[in-house]
Amino acid sequence: MTYQELQTLEINIHKSKNISLLINNLQKERGLSSGYLASNGKLFATQLPIMQHNVDSSFQNFIFYCHGHRDQYIKIKRKLKDLRLNIQNLSTKVDFEFLFYTKLIQELQANYLEVVQDVNDASLKNQLISYTNLSFSKEALGQIRASINALLSAHNNNKNLRNMVLLAKGNYDVSLQRSKATITKKYKNKLGKILCSSDYKYIQKIFHNVIEKGLYTNSSKKWFIKSTNIIEDFYSLEQNHFSDIDKEIQRDFTEEKITFIIVLLIFLLITISTLFFGSHIKQNILKNIKLLEEYKNAVDRSSIVSKTDKSGRITYANDEFCKISGYTRDELIGNAHNMVRHPDMSKSAFKEMWKTILAKKSWSGIVKNRTKDGSDYIVEVTINPILNEKGEIEEFIAIRNDITELIQLHEDLEHTQEDLIYRMGEIGETRSKETGFHVRRVAKYSEILAKYYGLKEQEIKYLISASPMHDIGKVGIADNILNKPDKLTHDEWLVMKTHVNIGYDLFKDSSKPLLQTAATIAYEHHEKYDGSGYPRGLKGNEIHIYGRITAFADVFDALGSERCYKQTWEDEKIFKLLKEERGKHFDPQLVDIFFEHLDEFLAVRDFYNESSSFMKES
Repeated sequence: MTYQELQTLEINIHKSKNISLLINNLQKERGLSSGYLASNGKLFATQLPIMQHNVDSSFQNFIFYCHGHRDQYIKIKRKLKDLRLNIQNLSTKVDFEFLFYTKLIQELQANYLEVVQDVNDASLKNQLISYTNLSFSKEALGQIRASINALLSAHNNNKNLRNMVLLAKGNYDVSLQRSKATITKKYKNKLGKILCSSDYKYIQKIFHNVIEKGLYTNSSKKWFIKSTNIIEDFYSLEQNHFSDIDKEIQRDFTEEKITFIIVLLIFLLITISTLFFGSHIKQNILKNIKLLEEYKNAVDRSSIVSKTDKSGRITYANDEFCKISGYTRDELIGNAHNMVRHPDMSKSAFKEMWKTILAKKSWSGIVKNRTKDGSDYIVEVTINPILNEKGEIEEFIAIRNDITELIQLHEDLEHTQEDLIYRMGEIGETRSKETGFHVRRVAKYSEILAKYYGLKEQEIKYLISASPMHDIGKVGIADNILNKPDKLTHDEWLVMKTHVNIGYDLFKDSSKPLLQTAATIAYEHHEKYDGSGYPRGLKGNEIHIYGRITAFADVFDALGSERCYKQTWEDEKIFKLLKEERGKHFDPQLVDIFFEHLDEFLAVRDFYNESSSFMKES
């Protein structure tokens, strides 16, 4: 890494250290707040203000490093202050409080992924991924602490809190396995001691009593102390890991400085030799040639290197290139580089690459290649044109680093985040006694509509991941209104409609595209094409396409499903209504797409029917 890259990384690492402390304090405040609300203010009234003060201090230190996002986090801090006032007055619910803190912590954790993406050094990148996995494990454990603390403080069964415990436990198990897979032997042993401790066995026992036996008689204060001890052990392990990363960065700083000094000394030595020791010029030239040969050997040993002529024929391949591609040097020399090209790589990407290097410019990018046996690997590659004394291209040299494993780890982290968002959507549906099948069907219907509507691949991906969150705002609606079997009164209907505002408020301040998509869907999926919907009465294309698609998918699935206030409709009646609402409730183009591809929608409905098992999915 260059000196400037190391400086940037050092700043980001110190920012991550402040984030880690802030997250740790927010996790404790979440747990204490859950217990305080669940016990109607009888428990944790003394500890909660102290922890809130600790959070404010660590928040202030974190904001110092935020720069461009400082106003955003100051705004979040104000919302935190309002939430605390509602908690103090017992005027908010445990599940809303829990989701607020969890959403804030997840947004803070996203900074870890941004730091990882900006690091090129493989060793440091692996350590940062390991550090991130530990952080996700600790957060999932913090969610378990807060949810069970609320259950024990209330001394009764709360379905929403039980669902939160089970969701957090699933995320904890996944994150813990990834932590074990990525940390070094040194930290794996330390993690093993934590998992064998008496405090860890205690929290396992309480989890079993609460979730499997339905026992809520244990002391919430003892639970909070014991679970906090384990989380602090995780935090200590995380900080030790962080310390090692910081040491490696400082070592790289030192090496970079030494390298600079050595190069400077060599330059001075050559200059002095040329000026004052003309008789030794030949000897110095030979020495420099030898040094250059050593530099070449160093690159050959640490990177995947090849050279090609101006037509793209391979003229040189080092041992690492032969090893990763599966071809011998004799098989490679004289052949075009496209012999290792993977079908997933588009021709346009290589066309752009050739345009750049033929213009005598360096080209860098991520390339997926295919080995001799047909398997694939991913490399980060830089191609430089080599010019002669006339400034003409003589050949090209390509230097690569194998990042196949890092790409897989990054994809795993993204899938974990998407899964967490998906499960939050399922929590919202369980409030209204819906199963997870509803959100899965809505996601699949949305995917079909988006594909034929012509949305881009990334837009479709965001829509699929975020559409399950369309009714997340229902977590803030009282059960007596949400699950009322009879027609709602005027006042009850006004309360019910606020679920779109609640869902929008949960995500609107996030800078992440996926959560912005979730905010749009939550806010606009009850708008109607003719302007008669709510909350803003948007009309036609004023409604975001995400909202129009989710509205259609949600209504189609709702009509074909049994609810507490209605029976399942027959298909003919559903189809008749959809045609009648074309241009009224629904975007006409979406209605046309539905009937043109009806078989696909019915196949999704049959696959995810209420008697299906999620085990069907591959």
